[in-house]
Amino acid sequence: MNSGAIKSSVGRCASICKYSVLVFVMGLMSSQAVAATVDAQFRQYLHDICFAASPPPSPNLGDLATLCLQAFPGGGASSPPATISSNLGTVNAGGGAVARKKKGIRVSLEDQKAKPDKGASADGGGWGFLMTPQYSNSNRSATDLENGYQADLTGLVVGLDYRFTDGFVMGVAVGQTKDKANFNSNAGFLKTSNNTATLYGTWLYSESVSVDGYLGYGKLNLDNQRQLVFGSQISGTMTSSATGQQTMAGMSASYQMEVGRFNFAPSLNLDYVKTSINSYNDSGSNVNASLIALHYGDRKVTSLTSSLGGRLSTSYGYDWGSFQPSARLAAVHEFQNRTRQISNALVLAPTTPFSVETDAPDRNYLNLGLGVSAALNGGTQLFLDYDKRAQDKLLSSWAVSLGVLTEF
Repeated sequence: MNSGAIKSSVGRCASICKYSVLVFVMGLMSSQAVAATVDAQFRQYLHDICFAASPPPSPNLGDLATLCLQAFPGGGASSPPATISSNLGTVNAGGGAVARKKKGIRVSLEDQKAKPDKGASADGGGWGFLMTPQYSNSNRSATDLENGYQADLTGLVVGLDYRFTDGFVMGVAVGQTKDKANFNSNAGFLKTSNNTATLYGTWLYSESVSVDGYLGYGKLNLDNQRQLVFGSQISGTMTSSATGQQTMAGMSASYQMEVGRFNFAPSLNLDYVKTSINSYNDSGSNVNASLIALHYGDRKVTSLTSSLGGRLSTSYGYDWGSFQPSARLAAVHEFQNRTRQISNALVLAPTTPFSVETDAPDRNYLNLGLGVSAALNGGTQLFLDYDKRAQDKLLSSWAVSLGVLTEF
């Protein structure tokens, strides 16, 4: 097999499904928390509004007075401690669910030299079609600032690309993911859907060097529910919906070398994601809960990561094609997504904001991966990949993707 030619296509999903899971979004919505610091800050916020020398500007001073009477029935000093938290600071929640970052697009240079001549080839045509379903599970630890959660995601990515030359492929992929995060202590949940479109390409500079790149856009829809309890008179279920968008871009480069019967490919990756959520209000399931409804302003989160790692693979030839197992390891560093102050306000007191601080993410962690691919004679590949985020102080996650790619 000509190792410089793009003959066998992907053995893995790669950058077209790189952000199949929603990145840095869960925390942009609200949810109740067991975060002690936020509980205390919110209670103090309401206390300052209710016991100010003059009431703040409000669209309905009557409802604001009712809220204060119910929130502090015995006065500020003797009122029961608040057990509510709007969990406004969970900007980083969800990062672990989605931060698996996979290199390569439709073409895997590491597969080129590893496959024997009897492996699958692309001689049937320059077009390639990829379909891959995915599943991810993640867990986030609770802190004083943010509540913990457990999240499950399902997704599907479909891609179509064209091999212009033996060294250049470009294509487009569309995908949809659906995610549900259940917050600790039955505090509520967040449902998220993300529809994405991604332009991607691979350039084989030489038989050993390849460069991949992608540029994508996602449209977000979020539905949130949180359980609200404040003192003895205010309780209920708060619901909200919001929309948002994501822009994504990245580039990676790898170099392949032979180590005995194995192929080793060190790689360097850079990935950028900007997530924006439009402003929204939540509403309560009853009159009392509605008094404490919150307004959330526009939010933005930026992530910029680099990862340095490598992939080790080998190949076995059979009459029907070839079989290739592989293992991956990468060290990831986060440059952005710093701790921040997020400002929100009661709907009844929109000019009096309430700010909370977010947790800073763990800036260094590991991505581990295992994969197998089968290249069938005739130009079709089947693949299965497993990825895990490890050595992160706040987030743990794993993801699995399987699929088929065929050329025609």
